[in-house]
Amino acid sequence: MELVINFSGGKDSTAMLAYLVEKFPKVKKHVVMADTGWEHPDAIEWSRGICDRFGLPLHVVRNRNKTFLEMVERRGMFPASEQRQCTSDLKRDPINTWIRNNITDPVVISAMGMRAQESSGRAKLKVLTRDKRETNTVRTVWKYHPILKWTEAQVRAYLAERGIPLHPVYQHLGRFSCRVCIYMSAHDVRQVQQHDPEAFRIIAELEDRIGHTMMMGGNLADYAAGKV
Repeated sequence: MELVINFSGGKDSTAMLAYLVEKFPKVKKHVVMADTGWEHPDAIEWSRGICDRFGLPLHVVRNRNKTFLEMVERRGMFPASEQRQCTSDLKRDPINTWIRNNITDPVVISAMGMRAQESSGRAKLKVLTRDKRETNTVRTVWKYHPILKWTEAQVRAYLAERGIPLHPVYQHLGRFSCRVCIYMSAHDVRQVQQHDPEAFRIIAELEDRIGHTMMMGGNLADYAAGKV
């Protein structure tokens, strides 16, 4: 059995990493990060620094055919909660490809830092399920959500107790996700406009160019102006 830890550098995946290192000290571990091309500029460097604390290398994977911005431009629309190509095409598939190309063990546990508290959809997840899509005659892959029942307060306390830092983005945003994400609130969008104006400008210009908004309620300018 080998353990693949899906990592983003955010608080949940960091708490999961620390927990798995403590809980399964003798299991072979691989930390894999999917770079969508729309990460915070220091996301990979930060993530490597976190992994260094545990003596584990960080494997960075990418979709060879497109980045997030290229995907949106080609499709003429942004992902939505019902059709999250950003997750399937830019995160899940590259990580699964890495697993197929790099792990020969017949049993793979793919760990993800999802929490039930985050959404109604995630609340329906089970801690452990067989990945039917990736399981075949030579390999069984299990999807594992080790911190599924943890609250945000528990995550933060777990990290604080171990002296593991949070990325500075948490000083103004609740998540360390893409620079601008479809799940951001109006407050988050205003924070991005203030702290990462380049990202705000890039998405605002892309919205104008393709005639499609990133958020359901309107364009970024409307969110930033408090019209949404």
